[in-house]
Amino acid sequence: MAFKSISLGKEKNSFSIPMGYFWVILIICIIPTLMAILGIDISYNDYRIISFSKITQSISTELILGRTFSTIWIIFSIAVGIFTCILTLIDFKVKKDISSPIIGLLMVSVSVFDMVQLLIILSAVKIKLSLDQAIYLSWFMSRVLHVLLLIIASIIIIKSKSEKQKVATKAQKIRQVKKAGWLFGILTAMLIVVLFYISFIPTAFINREAFFTHPFELVIIILFLIWGGILMPKVLRVDSGIFFQMLILSMIPAIFSDAHMAVFFKNFDIEYNFAQFLKFFTYIIPLVGISLNYSRNISKQHQMNMILDEEIKAKEKVQRDLERRQSLLQNAEKLANMGSWDLDVESKEINFSDALYKIFGYMPNSISPSLELMYNMIIPDYRADYKKMLDEAILNQTSFNTEYEVLWVNGERRYILAQCRYIKEDKKIIGTCLDITELKETTRKLSQNEILLKEAESIAHNGSFEWFAGVDHFFWSEEMFRIHGYEPNSVDITIAFYQTLIHPEDLEKCRKMVIEVMESKQDFSIEFRIIRPDNSIRYVYLTARVILNKDENINKIIGNLQDITELKNTAILLEKTESIYKTIASNVPDSIVLMYDKNYNLILFDGPIIDNIKFKNKLETGVHISHLFPDDEQATNEEFLEKAFSGEELQIEKEFDGDRIFMIDFKPVVNALGEVFNVMVVMHDITEIKKVQKSLEEKVEELNRSNQDLEQFAYVASHDLQEPLRKIRAFGDRLQTKYSNNIQEEGLDYIKRMQSASERMQTLIDDLLTFSRVTRTDEGFEDIDLLDQFQKIVEDLEYTIEKKDATVDIMVNHHIEGIPGQIRQLFQNLISNALKFTKEGEPPVVEIKSEILRGETLSTNLEPQRDYCRIIVKDNGIGFDQQYADKIFELFQRLHTRNEYQGTGIGLAVCKKIVEKHNGIITVESKQDKGTSFTIVLPLQQNN
Repeated sequence: MAFKSISLGKEKNSFSIPMGYFWVILIICIIPTLMAILGIDISYNDYRIISFSKITQSISTELILGRTFSTIWIIFSIAVGIFTCILTLIDFKVKKDISSPIIGLLMVSVSVFDMVQLLIILSAVKIKLSLDQAIYLSWFMSRVLHVLLLIIASIIIIKSKSEKQKVATKAQKIRQVKKAGWLFGILTAMLIVVLFYISFIPTAFINREAFFTHPFELVIIILFLIWGGILMPKVLRVDSGIFFQMLILSMIPAIFSDAHMAVFFKNFDIEYNFAQFLKFFTYIIPLVGISLNYSRNISKQHQMNMILDEEIKAKEKVQRDLERRQSLLQNAEKLANMGSWDLDVESKEINFSDALYKIFGYMPNSISPSLELMYNMIIPDYRADYKKMLDEAILNQTSFNTEYEVLWVNGERRYILAQCRYIKEDKKIIGTCLDITELKETTRKLSQNEILLKEAESIAHNGSFEWFAGVDHFFWSEEMFRIHGYEPNSVDITIAFYQTLIHPEDLEKCRKMVIEVMESKQDFSIEFRIIRPDNSIRYVYLTARVILNKDENINKIIGNLQDITELKNTAILLEKTESIYKTIASNVPDSIVLMYDKNYNLILFDGPIIDNIKFKNKLETGVHISHLFPDDEQATNEEFLEKAFSGEELQIEKEFDGDRIFMIDFKPVVNALGEVFNVMVVMHDITEIKKVQKSLEEKVEELNRSNQDLEQFAYVASHDLQEPLRKIRAFGDRLQTKYSNNIQEEGLDYIKRMQSASERMQTLIDDLLTFSRVTRTDEGFEDIDLLDQFQKIVEDLEYTIEKKDATVDIMVNHHIEGIPGQIRQLFQNLISNALKFTKEGEPPVVEIKSEILRGETLSTNLEPQRDYCRIIVKDNGIGFDQQYADKIFELFQRLHTRNEYQGTGIGLAVCKKIVEKHNGIITVESKQDKGTSFTIVLPLQQNN
């Protein structure tokens, strides 16, 4: 059964509330509730003594038995409240803790109000309300007062126990308790006055027709839950005594009490009596708590008495031991060069041990000990601090230790390690003084040496280590940790761990070295690589000395490890650089590469044609430049080298060996600091290039003349062709106008065809001229507002757009650099095509939009880091098969017959030519009957 698990005062929750008491209180509260719910009656000879059944409207309000019981519960409640207050005040007198008396004053305040309620029930006092209303209102105000005072008391206790407002002195605690008493008394008096002046309460306050006949009891229940659930846990954190553990349990009967009162039907019925009984039970619990508190205190006092008896016996034994050890202490002080002293805090009397006299440079008992003497022995640099620490130790009853220097009569300085402790029981300060002069000097020298060693290791990137035979651990200096990428002493260095730091390719080499050392017992050195935690690789060089014991076995190994990464990398880099230089120099066609130092001496030379060039002397490392070239060229060459060493790059052309021409470059070679330390001279044979260049220039000149002739011919031919065409069209118009009545129908058809052919010929000539102008235009590039250009094009095509009921959406807002006339021609051709090749019965829709993108996101044929404008012209026309996407940009290429759509097949070729002229690209995507989309990519800025 559940009752078997009850263990009073032992089973506790997180707030140390005794769970046994919790269950007992809960059961006591539940039993009356169950009896009321079941409607049990207690009667004798048909006389109803106690009835737990519901009272009907017809039963008299004056239930004598119920009134008697209610009176008893109220009287008991008043007595319990007063008795609890008395016990808490006694507890305050003993313990000086303000928590319990504040609750006691709360209880007596509520008891005073309960007296008023009792007088109203007994009709000894009358108020302005009816008796029925007065009985309940006095109950309600009593409960409100109770819960409000509990909340206020809890807040006062929490604040008084907090670190910021903690009450320290006895007088302060008494004032705090008095203030709380006055506050509770004033609130109680105010509620009593309010009770006597109220002449009307709302009908909702007492509603006999509802289940909750007194609904405002729920407000009191909520207040009790706030008090018990929010404030009391905080109170228990600052005072977890049994009194407050029981006080929080009083919330249970309080809530049950108000629950019964919320549903009682008639004054003094069974629900009303249970409410009064449970309120009385609510008062009983704090009384039990303070009683348990007293019993526990008595038990603790008994235990303390037993402990004191044992301590007295122990002290007697200690006293005997103390006398025996006193002599041992004096001997120990002499051996340890340590003295002791004690100071009576009240009388300021101080005593020195014999050893302390010697530490201060005096013979034992040769002078009278005093605080002033001790202070004067301390040199001024330490005196004020020592005096301050001693005063604080006396004031705060604490201990301290410090170091200072004393000055002997002979002028010698000694270092003293002082320790002091305050003895509360004796109100004394005891202290010891240890002469650490020799230790201090040794430590100082050792510290200086250690600092110098650490600095030296850090500067040289050297670390030291020590390993003892048979031990798995190494001792490392701080720099050893840093070389391996760790903070000093951050990891435990074992043999297995260190193997994980060695580069896998060097691990076997290191293992073989260890085996050889163990066998040979000789000093050794080795170079290998390590891997740091950040995966960086470092080169290290280890040298070690093997120390043998008297049995000629290895005792320990001490050594040094140096980080040679920079040196190694430099050597590798130098080797690679020289190899790369020679490879480049030997593979540069028709060239010789020479390298000079600051003294103009040759340090490197190579090249494919080095054997074909004759110098003044043989090329050798260390030869001065004056020995390589004739005397008349020496000054010029040295001047070029001087400029190159100052950071200037030079390039000259010069004839060599009479018939050969060389391009000679003088290039400074700089180090990481930007300093020029060498000059590289590259002599490139450009004899053949010069010949080819001269031939090419002649051909370019000839081609330019040919192009000019072709352009002149095209211009003249186009104009000469237009003159006969104009005559053909003019005479054809006259023939058709004047003689149409005399010519047969077949003749008129011939004239019409002749006119159509001449018109097409005129269009073809105009388009060819346009294509030619795009090719040879000399117009300059300007800033072009694309939106402005598209708006002008739409205005020019307004008639066609209106005729075809077309829609042109322009989503363009960018500027590019280009030739305005050509850009306009480009997009006018594209929009005209979109309006020409439309589907029958479907209004044309042309969408034009633009965006700015980087070249790397558009095409591999464009400059990756350059900004481009991508313009897309999309229509919903007839489209075409994508396989003809490249063909449509060629001259005279048509995908439809002349009868279907007019045109010469030159328009898109002109578009492509314009785009290429602007260093852009044009592409097209199309699907049969799905429309066409032209994408034009043009640079924002042209390279001038």
